[in-house]
Amino acid sequence: MPAKKPPTEATPRVYDEAFRREAIRLWKTSGKSAELTARELGLSVFQLYEWNRGAGPRRVAASGPLPDLKAETKEALHEEVLRLRRELTRVTEQRDILKKAAGILSEPSQSGMPGSRP
Repeated sequence: MPAKKPPTEATPRVYDEAFRREAIRLWKTSGKSAELTARELGLSVFQLYEWNRGAGPRRVAASGPLPDLKAETKEALHEEVLRLRRELTRVTEQRDILKKAAGILSEPSQSGMPGSRP
């Protein structure tokens, strides 16, 4: 009886900090999903999520201190809230349209059903 070979363990790849930052930047700015971005880079989506979670505190520290919110005017903050509300409305409408389209496309066609008569 032949002896079993011990399982070979793959050595985990080690990515430098610059690659990790660039991968996160690509994901965030491309508009693509994390899954698609990870697949394109040959990574696990879980690695990308983990790097993003770990990049938060370092990214803030590397870019300098947080801006002083007291320095911003009330009007500027109000304008930002209005802009974000408009964007939320637009994105919500897009989502609703996509939901309706998905529902329509997933309905079985009456004329294409076997045995159906027009």
